[in-house]
Amino acid sequence: MRHVRFILLSLALASVAVLAGLLYMYVGNYRHLRSPFSLGLIVFAALFVVENLAAVYFYVLMSQDFGAPVAVPMLALNAVELVGFSTLFYVSWR
Repeated sequence: MRHVRFILLSLALASVAVLAGLLYMYVGNYRHLRSPFSLGLIVFAALFVVENLAAVYFYVLMSQDFGAPVAVPMLALNAVELVGFSTLFYVSWR
């Protein structure tokens, strides 16, 4: 169970790191272009940073009570989310 918890938290924090990179790119684009679309991307990425940090906090807070029944679905969701954010980062970087 400890391994699942470590992997889950690592995936969520990796998502935060990828989102921080996206925010960096989006803020740079907004400064250069002043586009409402760029501003929308900043809000989009910022909300997902908040969501991932809240997920880490709530999982740590509730992991003693719920354990494996919550950890395994969250692990799958965080893995898919990280792949999605990484793809978005790759496409945005190019």
